[in-house]
Amino acid sequence: MPAAVTYLDAPRLRRCLLAGLQKLIAEREHLNRINVFPVPDGDTGNNLAQTAVYAQMALTDYSGDAIGPMLEALAGGSLDGAQGNSGVMLAQFFQGLASSLHDANRVDTHAMAEALAIAAVQTRNALTHPREGTMISAIDAAAAAARASQKRGDFSDFLHSILEATRAAVKATTSQLEELRRANVVDAGALGFCFIVEGCVDFLQHGSLRQIPLLPVSAALPFSTHEHSTEDPAFRYCTECMVVGANLSPARIRQELVALGDSMVIAGSDTRLRIHIHTDEPESIFDLVGQFGQISHTKADDMLVQARSLRRSDREVAVVTDSGADIPDALMRELDIHMVSLRVQFGTESHLDKSGMSPSEFHAELQHNPNRPGTSQPTPGDLRRMFEFLGAHFGEILSISLSAALSGTHQGTVAAAARVSGSERIHVIDSRSVSVGQGLAVVHAARLAAQGLRGAELQQAVAQECARIRCFALVPDLSSAVRSGRLPGWVQNAAEWLRLNPILAGASNGKVSVCGFLPGNQRLVERFARRVARKLGREKPLEFAIAHGYSETADATLLEAQIIRRLPNARCAWRTELGTALGVHAGMTALVVAFRETGSDTD
Repeated sequence: MPAAVTYLDAPRLRRCLLAGLQKLIAEREHLNRINVFPVPDGDTGNNLAQTAVYAQMALTDYSGDAIGPMLEALAGGSLDGAQGNSGVMLAQFFQGLASSLHDANRVDTHAMAEALAIAAVQTRNALTHPREGTMISAIDAAAAAARASQKRGDFSDFLHSILEATRAAVKATTSQLEELRRANVVDAGALGFCFIVEGCVDFLQHGSLRQIPLLPVSAALPFSTHEHSTEDPAFRYCTECMVVGANLSPARIRQELVALGDSMVIAGSDTRLRIHIHTDEPESIFDLVGQFGQISHTKADDMLVQARSLRRSDREVAVVTDSGADIPDALMRELDIHMVSLRVQFGTESHLDKSGMSPSEFHAELQHNPNRPGTSQPTPGDLRRMFEFLGAHFGEILSISLSAALSGTHQGTVAAAARVSGSERIHVIDSRSVSVGQGLAVVHAARLAAQGLRGAELQQAVAQECARIRCFALVPDLSSAVRSGRLPGWVQNAAEWLRLNPILAGASNGKVSVCGFLPGNQRLVERFARRVARKLGREKPLEFAIAHGYSETADATLLEAQIIRRLPNARCAWRTELGTALGVHAGMTALVVAFRETGSDTD
């Protein structure tokens, strides 16, 4: 019979926690399958697993022999990696343990019971509207069982009592929330916390202090076949950020944000907070939080697209792109196209393109912000999170990126895809274009996937299409190109002096260059249409799309009419506002049109 464990020192507690985190990571897919609350987006397992991976890395890097600093490292690591409602709650739970045991070198069952009680209170306080039947219920049950069992002295018995109470609380969640009752599942977040307790108990009963093999979050897992809710989420974006400052007040921040969404969780300390909220206004959230300190780790995942996509019966292929593609929102939803945002930068300010900053908001920022605007590719975390989510629910992922000749987005996407689960099921294609040119490729790919094309056949068809798409832009104002560093100032001066309006064209290798000039300012759109039509020929059946600057809808309407007049076999697929990916460099007065040939068997 093994000797009683009457206390935990830092090495034993560290390995105990690592075992719990390992158990949580290993059960990621099961948690994804049963995720129906607060939003049926099937990613609670991913969110908890990613939080656990950051916590795991922090524990692995810690080499000291004091419990307090070790738990501080755990809390900091989990806060850095926290994702989703459940991930932020777990980070706050670890923060509560750390604040209670900050001076401890070893901990007995009495001290651990007190620490769990404090962690439970702090976790509940992190929620704006705590709901019974969620992770908070499991944490409260664990804390109550700890208080009742603290006199036992043996950690194996102590944790076993906590585990039994936690399991009972998890089982009860089905009857506590109507969403869980209808789906006949337990709460995914509560079960995730229970898995941590199971891992800790298993380690104390059977584990070794010598080594715990680490299971990375990128371990390949099958995709889910769970049926998801038919209801749309109340708010569209799962929005998160980190704020760093002095004397941060969760209560004050909560007061500012409460009217903008739900499912709010604010976790951390008085110098660093992680904020999670479901909202329709991500940029408003970032602006308000930015008043309290320096914000970072911004993200806004589109839960509406996720939820609707998971409800489809033909979920074999997911199509994803970046916000360099200009596609109407309604068409994105119709075809279940997923999008990862580029970042729009004004000085030290960073905004999420489209989800965080609309074209009209970008135009307004241009009018008063003295800083030079710029764009940067999606962060590795944004790309990884998208691929992890899609990989858990789709058999194949096709990602079509902004031209590799214009941005590092393509290479970053390739690198991110290689580091996530099921990377062999992710295929990244260079669109060789931008704006509506990239958009035409993405929409065509989504339609091919809906028709049943898969694997190499789909990839080959989309790659060939990308090489054939023709894209043109009329750029009356070169100031943005000069301001972004794409053109020297003398080019703008010469064009203005000679009253020349450049026409840009995309080449088959993905590069963009000047292909001509239109002198003067009279009938510019009509002459632009005439020039483009000459390069394409009248006999080809064509589909085209137009992107216009903010509020310049009249020019887009005129361009459509002029193109159809000159190219009778052409039809307009859509008109939309020009996104910032091209607008930063070509200006928001640019007029862009892209063409693809139609009439093949796949159209």
